[in-house]
Amino acid sequence: MSQNAGNDQRSTFAVPRRAFGRTGEQVSIFGLGGFHLGSTKDQQETSTIVSKAIDAGVNFFDNAWEYNEGESEERLGIALQGKRDKVILMTKVCSHGRDKKVAMEQLEQSLRRLKTDHLDVWQIHEVVYYNDPDLIFRPDGAIEALEQAKKDGKVRWVGFTGHKDPAIHLKMLSHDFPFDTTQMPLNCFDARFRTFQQIVLPEANRRGIAVLGMKSLGGSGEMVTHGGIPRKRACVTR
Repeated sequence: MSQNAGNDQRSTFAVPRRAFGRTGEQVSIFGLGGFHLGSTKDQQETSTIVSKAIDAGVNFFDNAWEYNEGESEERLGIALQGKRDKVILMTKVCSHGRDKKVAMEQLEQSLRRLKTDHLDVWQIHEVVYYNDPDLIFRPDGAIEALEQAKKDGKVRWVGFTGHKDPAIHLKMLSHDFPFDTTQMPLNCFDARFRTFQQIVLPEANRRGIAVLGMKSLGGSGEMVTHGGIPRKRACVTR
């Protein structure tokens, strides 16, 4: 991928961008989620969605190894042919046993599905159990896969995700591993219970880690569609 992919702001650019942590890249303030790309009616619809997103200025594309049993990665890989250098491409390793060997195998599968020789961001998916950090950082754990992939040039930046308890995020950060990114739920309800915004976000910012906000309107917009917040007040957080 071109090192300037995040800064490719054309005259038709519409979606604002901001600094992507300490990476030096600029990322669109919202990205295209990968899960639903695997549940569109066909490849043509997926490709149309991806093309229109890029034309609108979106340059961040999410995915994960396990989404729709690999269909999400495969469809995105086809849709990005000829456009790979325009985007910051992320997928996530889903080695829930937190094993290095399994993680590296999944990385190779993801690269094949996405039709690329490297990822821009590779994250450990769903760090949601209280013993996950211990498993990830044990000898031959997934953290060694992140190190190896970055050393081999197959991944530019690495991180982890989670949506259960900010204490688990802090435990991951307590190992002082040089994470480039981290992903967490940030929304209008966050401040009321296990608040990632107040507990984790300041620490991530202090370290220069790029923060990816997820579930800004619930998993599929339930906060608005179920009447939890008025549409005009729906917030999109960092």
